[in-house]
Formats: sequence, C-alpha cells, structure tokens
Amino acid sequence: MSLRLPIAALLLFLSLQGAFWYNTHTRLPEMGIVPDVPGETTLKALSFGDEEALFRLLALNIQNAGDTFGRFTALYKYDFERLYHWFVALDKLDNQSNYIPAMATYYFSQTQYAPDVKYIVDYLEQFADGRVKDKWWWMVQAVYLADHKLKDSGRALEIANKLAGHTEIPIWAQQMPAFVHEKRGEFDAAGAIIQNIMDSEQQLPQGELNFMRHFVDERIKALDKIKAEFDATKREEALRARGIEPKAAPQAPPPDVGAAKAPM
Repeated sequence: MSLRLPIAALLLFLSLQGAFWYNTHTRLPEMGIVPDVPGETTLKALSFGDEEALFRLLALNIQNAGDTFGRFTALYKYDFERLYHWFVALDKLDNQSNYIPAMATYYFSQTQYAPDVKYIVDYLEQFADGRVKDKWWWMVQAVYLADHKLKDSGRALEIANKLAGHTEIPIWAQQMPAFVHEKRGEFDAAGAIIQNIMDSEQQLPQGELNFMRHFVDERIKALDKIKAEFDATKREEALRARGIEPKAAPQAPPPDVGAAKAPM
C-alpha cells in the first residue's frame, strides 16, 4: 500500500492546524472575573436537595474567581458589588458557616481600591446583625475595616454601637464603641461607655477593672485640661474686650534662677 496518500493527508491537516493557530493565537477568550449571581430559586434547583454541597462548591469558585486558566487578577479589578450579592446568596444556602465572612475579611478586603471595602463592611454587618452573641467577631472586623480601611469613623461607630450591652461577648469587644469615640476625640462619651460596663453586673477580672479605671481617669483628666484651656481663652477674650492685653504665661524659668554665673 502506498504511503503517499496518508502522508499527504497528514501534511494537509498539519498545515490547516498551523494556519488556524497563526490567525487565532493572539485572540484570548473573554473570561469574566466575578460571574453573574444566580437567583435564590435557581440556587435551590441547582442544589438538588444538597444545599451544603452546592454552598461549598460555589464558595470555592468565588474564592478562585479571576485566578483560573493561568490568570492572576488584581483585586481592584473585581466587581465588589457583585461579590457582595454572591456573599448574600451563599448565606442563603448556609448562614452558619464562617467561610464566606472569613474570605471577605481576610482576602477580598485587601483590595488596592479602598472604597470597595464598603461592600465588605456592609456584608459583615449584615451577616452578624441580630446574632451578635455567636457572630460578634465579624461585627468587630466590620468596625476595624470601616475605621482603618475606609477611614469612616462615623460608619465604624454606627456598627460598634451594635456591640455595646452584649455581656455575653468579650469585654474588649463591648468596649469597641468607646475606642472609636476616643479616636474621634469624644472623651466624655468614651468614658461613659467604659463606666457603664464597670457598673454592669458582669464578673470583671481585676486586670480589666484596673484598665477601665485608668481609662476613665485619663479621659476625665483630658476633659479637665480642655475645660481649663477653654476657660483661659474666655478670660483672655474678656480682657481684650476691656482693652487689656493679657500677659503671656512664662514659658521658661526666670533668668535669675539656676546655677550661679561664672565670674567674669
């Protein structure tokens, strides 16, 4: 049997394959980063009765979204609003798992585009809201991200206030609103929150009591200092109104105080 025909066919197909590669090797498929979010009914149908299995499968897909087929995508390129809806959708399959809030807090919050962190903050607050006793950790993370990543102390305080009064969570977590107030310079509010915790019926360790007494004392000193400065300013204004220039307080010891001068 002659081999001419098979060899000719082989060369023909190799040529066609080479021509196809030459014309298409620069064209990359359009692959999205975050896929579209399915509806709740679709998720229920896709689970075939095993919602936990579907939850784990989809959560893993979201974790790896954008980093498939040899790609490595920077986080600032992600659609965080769509990620937020994915997180909420997955919680409908399993709202007890800490997988999604952990992925949101420790991975996606590291985006180079800080404004996107607001979607993470919103999700964490929503995840823990109404069940602070069990999910307080994620509420604390929302406070931290709002304060340090978003630089939005008002939003941080709004979330931190949801931790106040929950005596079943760690004391330092109950104190979060005080720390935010402290950072905003609202010493009276910060001291009042700590005092309320001290006055509660909780069994507080001696170390915590020592810290809180010190915290309240320091805030009272700070308020006294501010009040003294305010009163001094008002007195100076009153003197100037009467045409009297107030004397500046001495900033150094008198010149005749100190070591004796060396003889000339």
